[in-house]
Amino acid sequence: MATGATLAKEVRGVDIREIKEIRPGQKSRDFERYLEDSAARLDQAHCFVILYGTEFRLKSLSLAATSDEEMTMWVKGLNWLVADTLKSPTPLQIERWLRKQFYAVDRNREDRISCKDLKNMLSQVNYRVPNMRFLREKLPDSELRNGDVSFSQFAQLYRSLMFDAQKNMEIPFLQRFIDRPDQRISLDDFKSFLLDSQKELWSTDNNKVQEFMFSYLKDPLREVEQPYFHQDEFMTYMFSKENTIWDSSLDQVCPENMNNPLSHYWISSSHNTFPVILSIEDHCSIVQQRNMATCFKKVFGDMLLTKPVDIAADGLPSPNQLKKKILIKHKKLAEGSAYEEVSTSTPYSENDISNSIKNGILYLEDPINHEWYPHFFVLTSSKIYYSEETSSNQGNDEEEEHRETSNGMDQHVTEKWFHGKLGAGRDGRQIAERLLSEYCMETGAPDGSFLVRDSETFVGDYTLSFWRSGRVQHCRIHSRQEAGSPKFYLTDNLVFDTLFALINHYQQVALRCNEFEMKLTEPVPQTNAHESKEWYHANLSRSQAENMLMRVPRDGAFLVRKRAEPNSFAISFRAEGKIKHCRVQQEGQTVVLGTSEFDSLVDLISYYEKHPLYRKMKLRYPINEDTLEKIGTAEPDYGSLYEGRNPGFYVEANQMPTFKCTVRAMYEYKAQRDDELSFTKNAIIYNVDKQEGGWWKGDCGGKKQLWFPANYVEEISPSAAEPDRTEMTENSPLGDLLRGSVDVSSCQIGERPLRFLFD
Repeated sequence: MATGATLAKEVRGVDIREIKEIRPGQKSRDFERYLEDSAARLDQAHCFVILYGTEFRLKSLSLAATSDEEMTMWVKGLNWLVADTLKSPTPLQIERWLRKQFYAVDRNREDRISCKDLKNMLSQVNYRVPNMRFLREKLPDSELRNGDVSFSQFAQLYRSLMFDAQKNMEIPFLQRFIDRPDQRISLDDFKSFLLDSQKELWSTDNNKVQEFMFSYLKDPLREVEQPYFHQDEFMTYMFSKENTIWDSSLDQVCPENMNNPLSHYWISSSHNTFPVILSIEDHCSIVQQRNMATCFKKVFGDMLLTKPVDIAADGLPSPNQLKKKILIKHKKLAEGSAYEEVSTSTPYSENDISNSIKNGILYLEDPINHEWYPHFFVLTSSKIYYSEETSSNQGNDEEEEHRETSNGMDQHVTEKWFHGKLGAGRDGRQIAERLLSEYCMETGAPDGSFLVRDSETFVGDYTLSFWRSGRVQHCRIHSRQEAGSPKFYLTDNLVFDTLFALINHYQQVALRCNEFEMKLTEPVPQTNAHESKEWYHANLSRSQAENMLMRVPRDGAFLVRKRAEPNSFAISFRAEGKIKHCRVQQEGQTVVLGTSEFDSLVDLISYYEKHPLYRKMKLRYPINEDTLEKIGTAEPDYGSLYEGRNPGFYVEANQMPTFKCTVRAMYEYKAQRDDELSFTKNAIIYNVDKQEGGWWKGDCGGKKQLWFPANYVEEISPSAAEPDRTEMTENSPLGDLLRGSVDVSSCQIGERPLRFLFD
């Protein structure tokens, strides 16, 4: 069948489940533009518009058929498909959704996707996969083809991720089937559940229960005399629309039922209510309220309800009486009062950013490199306040914030003590013992050194392995569901919301057993965790790395490669439009970059994804072959390869900031030597560098980094040492974000030549 003309921009497909309306006629902007730009005329009777989407603002697809018969067939067919899709059983809807997700990656319809594609897909739905090994262990090895995942495996993984936790819940009905080899729920079992647990009176009839199971499963191969559910199918039913508590006979609203007073109904007050009720938060003077009322009348016109519908009525009007009316809700005025003044609870304050004259992003010139960087500025009647360097692209800020904000339930995943699943089958215990023994023997780590791994015996639980008295011991960390949320515990009387909270507790409070009491001390880090990261390349030369980075013209693009020298790595990255390299050295259990030390290569990269590695450049875009296909350019940027006379040179990374303390002098001290510091009692000494031997270095009275006796001072918080700074931040609209301020009265305004251009 010919589909006629498509007037909208190219649309590759429309999901039937997302179609909200099929509207006959030319009621779309596509038709309006087509009629303006084209001399050809379209018969309005042959045109229709499909409205679809999942957001509040729907998309449209404008189509024109070639005849009346074709138009009728398309509209009727689409309406039937939409209705059939909506009423299809839940398992069928889930399978359709899974196939849509699967084939979005498997574009060649080969019925397989790679494990890497699967990992990326899971990350998009906020499911964190620690490594590729985790995925392979979740999938049945016997069916893997060259490391690829078939659709059947993909569907099984979905069921496993969705229902493994629920299967471990102590649900009495499900406990009956654990010992059965097939763990099936038969027709009689399901019938007893409907009768005993859900009080479904219709389920007394075996034929009705059988017919219900047939229609729910919608599988011709399962239409046998005694249908059955697998456990995951039963759990799907529990959360499905077929098991809703809502009485579907009430879906259709009878107009006669809308004639009662408004107080007889429950109204959802979120949005899209009927009748339309606007709740106004005025918090303003009577004069401003009159201005608001004038605007309401002008915009809403006759639709605005300004007087009672029926003066003689002794109750509220009915929904039918309020059709096509807009109500404005406000608090009830005091008895006998025509109006009420709104009191202002907070006086005017210049510290409130809402009272500022102007605020927004301006560029400030860096005095060191003379580059312009965005800052947030606030102009008040007396001062100009500005923040630390910010981003002019709010979207990027939100992405960074999202990446940095960890989910409480997954907080343990990024901890060095969490090793996930170790080995295959029962190998995890032996691997944990080997890791602990090697680590504690090599480093001399104390008793209480530990790691946490997935339990091999109890799915969903974890195992705590720790070092005590020269040998490794193991302890099960139990989990259970409470009000839909997982809880973790070693003993029943002390339960934690997260695994992270449990471990953190026993690092502070001793773990008590019959034989010993001991705190968890030093976490045992993962070995070679970097090898599964997308940014790591085990066999990549410097020239190959540069060739890859030349195709990504973005500062912050990076990769990590193994160097030929033993225990040596390099970070290759782009900064300021040039390709640069930093050496990283493995020294025992420590990774060293310049003067900065990290516990692992993963920790190093994680740190510099949040903090600048080279000047103002943070690591942003991990580069591998897959990302090159997505964001790489066809032509290499050869201009990025060389800088001056140092082709491909190695640079020094930014030094990590040293967090020096501030102290107050308890006694007066007079310097005995030229390299010592003199100070009076209660003097404040800044930037204190604590050295060994009882002598520290610090700044005071214009003297920098001179020696003084440590027993003459006491450590204080920086805020206590800087009352002026604290007072300034508290009295500014930017609070702790404040970097500086300028007194408006001392400013001289002048014009300067244009220094940069906006695109």
